[in-house]
Formats: sequence, structure tokens, C-alpha cells
Amino acid sequence: MHFPSFPSLPAADAFCILLAGGQGTRLHELTSTECKPAMPFAGGKLVDFTIANAMRSGLSQLLVATQYLPAGLNRHLETEWRHQFPSGIEIRDGYRLRSSGYRGTADAVRANLSEIVASGAEDILVLSADHVYQMDYRALLESHRASGAKVTVAVTRAPLAQASSFGVLSADSDGVIADFAEKPARPHPTPDDPMHALISMGVYVLDRRWLSEMLAFEDGMDDFGQDILPEAVRQGVARVYQPDAAGAFYWRDVGTLDSYRLAQLDFVDPARAPIPLPAATVKPSRQMQLAAERGSVLMPGARLGYRARVERAIIAPGAIVPDGLVIGEDPEDDRRWFRVTRGGTALVTAAMLDRYREERPRLHLLTLPFLPARSS
Repeated sequence: MHFPSFPSLPAADAFCILLAGGQGTRLHELTSTECKPAMPFAGGKLVDFTIANAMRSGLSQLLVATQYLPAGLNRHLETEWRHQFPSGIEIRDGYRLRSSGYRGTADAVRANLSEIVASGAEDILVLSADHVYQMDYRALLESHRASGAKVTVAVTRAPLAQASSFGVLSADSDGVIADFAEKPARPHPTPDDPMHALISMGVYVLDRRWLSEMLAFEDGMDDFGQDILPEAVRQGVARVYQPDAAGAFYWRDVGTLDSYRLAQLDFVDPARAPIPLPAATVKPSRQMQLAAERGSVLMPGARLGYRARVERAIIAPGAIVPDGLVIGEDPEDDRRWFRVTRGGTALVTAAMLDRYREERPRLHLLTLPFLPARSS
């Protein structure tokens, strides 16, 4: 893969750590054999978007903190991305560093702090590996340094109904964060738009010395959202950076089955994708295109049988939908065999289809009307 750098600004010079250890429990069976950052997405992996941003921003090295089922992700990083960074990619598995693994997002930085200090970098760029967006991190770093803040949080707007899944914050006219709450039950809207809230994108720049002082406390201070950011707000040293302030900005969290399906549909046709794809992709098959027309996603190795029809569904890797099966038109029946979300997305795995094939014929026999024996 070859990508041009973002224009205009010199290469970034912060130490970059990519947090890629998440399990992604809200994706249920999809992450039973693979970590969330390694989930297939738009012909590549979900992690590709963030790594492409880092590479195009001119970052010379990348430390990737892994933990949950890292094997597939490690292979992908080694084969597709290591050569894109002049100083390479260093992969640090939490369970290899200590038996208990990383205790949280900030603890992953604590466990690798010696590497960061040895680099001589004054700023630490912390990235999440499981969001879909395009961003030039150099502009973020420039804003952070110009403001004199100890912590800068990249933010965007999200519908108020969805904001409780994120860190929600408010800032004054100078960009100083006045309030921060991690996944609040009742998020506060922005002052100018009662239907949206200001949320963290999971992208932070932190002053290395300040963060080192915070991480010196071994008890607590393990998580950015729960510990570090609230403390920075309390001290009055945290500011926002809003990349969408100048206009439209595409950022998607794909942590749920509904959001994963809907975001995938945005990239079915690469020519019409909202942002450039980070990797060369194979043209979607005819089956993928037909499924997308009905709001469904066929993952790698998934196939539809003859006259099978799926609506608002994710067909998991390797799942082959039987001939004539219709999914998405009878939610009550779908829930008997598949996982169906409140938003109406049906997740269909190979194991679920095996159960369907085994039990559906017996269930059909049990529901046939009783016919009395004919008298002779």
C-alpha cells in the first residue's frame, strides 16, 4: 500500500501509542475469535483507518498496545503496515508485559512509559484503533502546543440519543473543558443544538511530564475516560480540538452491531465512500452489492444460497445462508435463530445457521395440524 502524506504541515514528532486491545463485547459473536480492531471493514481491517491517519501525518514510529486475541491483528500489522513507518511498529501485548495485562487505557500507557521517555518526545498522541475517520494529527498537535494545555481532546458532535455511549463534555468559548462525563446516562446537549452533544473521539494529546505524574499513582488513574480526563478537567488544563468546526466531518464509532452494519454500507461503493479508503480493496461481489441494497453486509467468506434474501443483516465470515431462506422480514422468527438488536440488525453466524438447519425441520413437524386417523 502507498499513501501520500497530508499536505502543508511538517511531519508530526510526538510519540504515538495506538490502543488496540479491546474485545468489542457489543459486537457479540463477531469478536469471539478476533479482536475488534482486526474486524473486517471495507475490504481491509477496522484498524487501517487510524493507522493510515498516523502514517499520512508523518509519524515515524508507532507503538501498538494489544491484549485480547491479538494474533490476527499482529499478522496484519506485520504484513501490511510495519514497512510504512521509518522506525517501524512495536507491538506490546499486555499479557506479555504482566500476568494481569493492562488494567485500562491509561494503564497501557503506564506499562510502556519507559519506551516513551526514552524516545525524548514531549507529547504523547494516544489513538483508539476502532473508529472510522480521516484526520491529520499534525493540526491537532499544533493546536495543543499553541494552547499550552496539558491535555487536548479531539471532539465531534453526535446525536444526543447516541451520546451516552461516549465521553461527553462541554467547553467554554476559549476551548477549555468545563465538564467531562464518561458514558453518562443523561448526556447534556451542546448550547447551540439541543439534539446533539459534544463527544470525545478517543484521540488525545498529552504532555508527557504531566501524564507521568498522573500515572505515578499505581492505585487508580488506570483509564483515560474514568480517571485521567476528569482529573485534567478538575485542574483546568484540558482543552478541545474540533476537526469538524469548519464543516462536515465523517467519524463513526462501530462498537455495536447496528453501527457496524450501517458504517459498512457507506463503503460498499468505494467511489462514493465518504472518506478515502485506507487500503486497496477488491470490488464488491454481485452478492455483496445485492445484500447492500437491502441494508445487509456480507463479511468475508459469507454467501447467499439460491433465492435467499436478507434484510438489515450482518452475515458473519464463513456463514452460508441456505437456499430460499428469508431473514429480516419476520423479527419474531429471526430472534428464535439469530441475534437481533433493538435497532433491527440481525447477526447471522455459521453456528446459528447450523442450529437452524438442525432444529427447524423438527419444529416444523411439531407445528403441523393434528389430523385424526381415518376410520375404516
